[in-house]
Amino acid sequence: MRCLGAALRGVALGVWGVFVLGFAAASANDGGVSVNASSLNDSGSDVSDAALTFVAEPDAFVGDANGGVGWRFGDSGDSDGAEQSGRNVATLCRGSAVYSPEKRAVELDGARFELATPQAFRTSPAWTLVAVAEVREPLSIGVLASRDAAVPLVQLDVDENDRFRFIVRDVKGETVAACVPAPYRKPVFVAAVFETLDGKSRVRLTVGKETVESDATPLTFPVWGEKIQIGGLDFPGASFSWRGAISEVALLNGAASQAEVERLRDALTQKYALDLSPTSAPKAPDSWDVLATPRFDGTPDREVATDVCVVGAGSAGCAAAISAARAGANVVLIERQKRLGGTGTNAFVSNWEGGPGDEIARELFDRMKADGGAGVAKEHPHRIQAPTGFKMVDDAEPYENSLVRANPPEGGYRSVAFLPSAFDKAVREMLAETGRVEILDETTFFQAEKSADGTRVESVLARTLNGSVVRVKADVFVDSTGDVFLCRAVGCETFLGVDPKSRFGEIGAPDDATLATANGSAKGTTGGAETLRLNAIARCYLVEPRDKPKREIVAPSEQAPFPKCAYITGWIDGPRTVNMLTTLPGAALIELGYDEASRRSERIVRNHWSWLQSQPGFENYELVEIAPMLGIRESYRVKTSYVLVEADLAAGWNAQKHDDMIAVADHPCDIHGEGGTLSSVETAYGVPFRCLIPEPGPRNLLVACRGAGFSKIAASSCRLQRTMIQLGNAAGLAAAWAARDGVPVDAVDVGALTEKLDVRSRYPGLR
Repeated sequence: MRCLGAALRGVALGVWGVFVLGFAAASANDGGVSVNASSLNDSGSDVSDAALTFVAEPDAFVGDANGGVGWRFGDSGDSDGAEQSGRNVATLCRGSAVYSPEKRAVELDGARFELATPQAFRTSPAWTLVAVAEVREPLSIGVLASRDAAVPLVQLDVDENDRFRFIVRDVKGETVAACVPAPYRKPVFVAAVFETLDGKSRVRLTVGKETVESDATPLTFPVWGEKIQIGGLDFPGASFSWRGAISEVALLNGAASQAEVERLRDALTQKYALDLSPTSAPKAPDSWDVLATPRFDGTPDREVATDVCVVGAGSAGCAAAISAARAGANVVLIERQKRLGGTGTNAFVSNWEGGPGDEIARELFDRMKADGGAGVAKEHPHRIQAPTGFKMVDDAEPYENSLVRANPPEGGYRSVAFLPSAFDKAVREMLAETGRVEILDETTFFQAEKSADGTRVESVLARTLNGSVVRVKADVFVDSTGDVFLCRAVGCETFLGVDPKSRFGEIGAPDDATLATANGSAKGTTGGAETLRLNAIARCYLVEPRDKPKREIVAPSEQAPFPKCAYITGWIDGPRTVNMLTTLPGAALIELGYDEASRRSERIVRNHWSWLQSQPGFENYELVEIAPMLGIRESYRVKTSYVLVEADLAAGWNAQKHDDMIAVADHPCDIHGEGGTLSSVETAYGVPFRCLIPEPGPRNLLVACRGAGFSKIAASSCRLQRTMIQLGNAAGLAAAWAARDGVPVDAVDVGALTEKLDVRSRYPGLR
């Protein structure tokens, strides 16, 4: 092998910490027969010499027999440095490679090779990447990457959703990405082609027998620079690894035709005796997907009749039950979890971001604070060397300081931190005091029954923890399930993922979004640009101070990539909740299922806490509990009489042309891991009552949760808990009136509703 010039820089791309090894080099290898330009030139291809080739010994894979690390990327090229990083503890094995930022070189089997960036690779408009790899688990393989402030990136990995992903940034700075499901496990041949057609970037990715194409699409975070990055966050000196094996990889100048790619695939398939039969097993039944429950046609163990039935006791559902009961309705509240409060209590997102609330939110706060379980929090100094929000309770801060986000007071906006147990206690007290609410907690809705003409929901079925079935009949129903299970069960039209510009005319929406279609069917015909994109999932956890805290030690077999960032709320010398913000991609909920996403996220949490526990201010803290529920920011949304859109947020309350405002919010668009064009709002905007009325849908059904009538862009702003409380307040009041008067939900007196709610009083400057 020959020695090659100067240095390169390695970068980890992807908010989930997928490993990539940085290369921009040309080399030969004595350990086997490499794929090179001659493999492609037989048919007159314009492919020139390879920019990089690596081949393991014949008939061998890189990596140890126990599924350990093959190529490692760390603080140094020796095992001690890897162990000090706390991430990669496997020793170097034959055929493995290590890139050392300090040494600025690759070490392969003990030989050191300095790396240079060929000028041809800097400026070439087309490349071909060829690789043979074994996949041992998702989030594991980073086959190749080449990037620098002046050099395009090339990346091939297996992402957190079991998809092969190929990403290229071309010489014009455009990014092209494509994804293919990865059913091939041991091993699989991968070929990728980047080409320029009529001045536009395009990628063709062949994985086994699957081929996809994709045009240039923007990435929402930087992908080059001097430092290691995950999701645009800098982590100098960090260490990342993958679990898998590489048999052969080559990066070639020039774009191979599809016919040439197929010839390469067939040749390498024969060379390595690859089996391209898909090996992925069918997805196991998922406990979260209640709509997959077999239909129940028997006699229920119990029947209940009521005025209003609220399904789901999250922020909106709790408020809806309180509001309806206080308006004189008898209410049944169904909740699958043990605690009431949804994301705030079961996912441990126990923090109300700055922004307006209503009288129910204020009463909840007062009760929680009186019990020592809540307070207004503000930014507190900390010494953690990573992007971190650190908001601690200050008892001197009044609640009013937490009610504005768009134009916060001096020192930044304030939030409300609370204990999950305090919220659950306060809500139960408020419900009990009405004397009109029956709580069916630890009871899961799974089926709805409509009238013969389909215009009404007659009843719902739910299963208790001991397996008994309860039928609840009601005059009016409110869907506060978050994932709009009730609306979907009765056939309401829904949206999932990115909205095309043609749907709502939003400036920030893509022109052509085959990303998702109505009724929730994810659609994707050509790879990455059409892959389902949802707001990221968080898995939060609770820590408390201890005299002798238990140290979180992660075994090598349980190590996993995680984002070194956190949003921490709580008390200076008391309990704190930790939100790492982006634990898993939102699409994992749909593509992996809730149960598998939950399993993977717990592993990530323990790795995250092992790191955070070593940071200043957390040495004396211990992990108390991992949230029993995923923090889901986005899933299905219901088509309603009016859908709130980006233009509403940009216009603000005083410029909106709606006379049925029932809620107000001022939070910026916040699409974790997916970017967004409307990063802030100038002032508060309103949410119309029509956003709660499914259209088309049963006439006695309202929806009040994150899945109400919002575009994806609008939902990223108004999904916050105090906004949801406002929606629930309005839905509960309207439901009580509709039940009392025997009218459809869209026939209630909207003027009286808005007058009673008095939304203008919740925010300064509203006319």
